[in-house]
Amino acid sequence: MLFFKKKSKHGMQGKIYVGEGAKEKYTEGYNRLKDNVLYMNADGNKKVIQVESAVSAEGKTTVVCNLAVSLGLTDKKVVVVDLDFRRPRTHRLFSLSKDNGIAEYILGDADKEKIIKHTAYKNVDLITRGAEIYNSSLVLVSDKFKSLIEQLRSEYDYVLLDCAPVLQVSDYIHISKISDGVLFLVAYGQTTKTEVADAVNELKKNGANVLGTVFTMYDRKKDKELSNSGRYYSYGYRYNDKDVEENKD
Repeated sequence: MLFFKKKSKHGMQGKIYVGEGAKEKYTEGYNRLKDNVLYMNADGNKKVIQVESAVSAEGKTTVVCNLAVSLGLTDKKVVVVDLDFRRPRTHRLFSLSKDNGIAEYILGDADKEKIIKHTAYKNVDLITRGAEIYNSSLVLVSDKFKSLIEQLRSEYDYVLLDCAPVLQVSDYIHISKISDGVLFLVAYGQTTKTEVADAVNELKKNGANVLGTVFTMYDRKKDKELSNSGRYYSYGYRYNDKDVEENKD
């Protein structure tokens, strides 16, 4: 389980924290996450990673994009695929247009080469949503979409899928069929114990392989307050089928 500090008031929309000139306090958590992802994929069988959260506003897109940049800095070729069709935001963090994305590819208006956008960061590419998608299930179960993911799997070291929240959209059911595993995000002091349990149960019920947990928005000052109020309690996480104790620092 890894920790990421609470966003500042000026950074609520998310940003790229790692890279040249970044402050150590921001990069340390992402470097640890990157190292864990590299370790999990030592056998090369966990390349397509689905990033999920129980509800919205848990820092999912920020974690996906910063993990991609961190992996890219270790000479791993990475592509981020925006599968949060209702709230696509990856293009904002990379300062790119969301035009010509998955929607245009599925409709046949753009080929794979056209929808892959090169970011300003080393070894990191992006595939956006494109035009609005009204029936995500039709896209996610289509042979054309599945073929796209398999092509990306063969061309990149990592394919990071930014997905919609589990308890708000059922897309995870289809995405888990083509991913190698799930990184599950939990926002400190925001996500309830019930929401975490319900989301993890839904993922496992549909055959998702939960690889580990990322604990976001940690606020040390509120730690004692939330523990006493009952809003937040320590959760029992599992990481690769081995119990992980909660990090209290």
